[in-house]
Amino acid sequence: MCIDVSADLVAMCERRNPPKCLSFAVGDATKIDRPDASFDAVVCAQVAEYVPDAGRVISEAYRLLKPGGKTIFVATDWDAVVWHSQVPDRMARIMKSWQAHCAHPNLPRSLANRLKGVGFRLDGASVFPILNLSWDDDAYSKGLAELIRNFVAARGEVPAEELGNWLDEFPELNQSGRYFFSSNRYIFHALKAA
Repeated sequence: MCIDVSADLVAMCERRNPPKCLSFAVGDATKIDRPDASFDAVVCAQVAEYVPDAGRVISEAYRLLKPGGKTIFVATDWDAVVWHSQVPDRMARIMKSWQAHCAHPNLPRSLANRLKGVGFRLDGASVFPILNLSWDDDAYSKGLAELIRNFVAARGEVPAEELGNWLDEFPELNQSGRYFFSSNRYIFHALKAA
């Protein structure tokens, strides 16, 4: 069962003809309408950092797991993004404003402790790196840049001209072979005691 708060996203997933073993539902990660110990595994990918009560998301995962069940939590630490710019002060202002897009922009720093705090046994952690050395339509960072520009523009903390210059810099860096973007997904594996 796959749960997301967005009805549009759930509808899109259902239109993709998923395997019969997958089902989708609109729901809230802090209160999932399933009995205790319903699942063998719970995966929470890029969700907890967006929920103000991240602890409740973790507790809910624990509640839903059968004894001996496993969970995986995936989150980004937005301070750990490395994005080359010839105007580092501008980059810093834009990325600082972007951090408001989620409730916990540095969640990975506390995730191991939070998991253990509700009763999980930490089984390991790993990093999934995203590295873009070019600015093209297939690059994660290109799609991300457009999201950041739109979000930061709506906040009004950075002038539109400055945001435009920020976005225009990337193809210029790419053209000269100096484009660089790196981000990590932090992946935490944990177990519920049998």
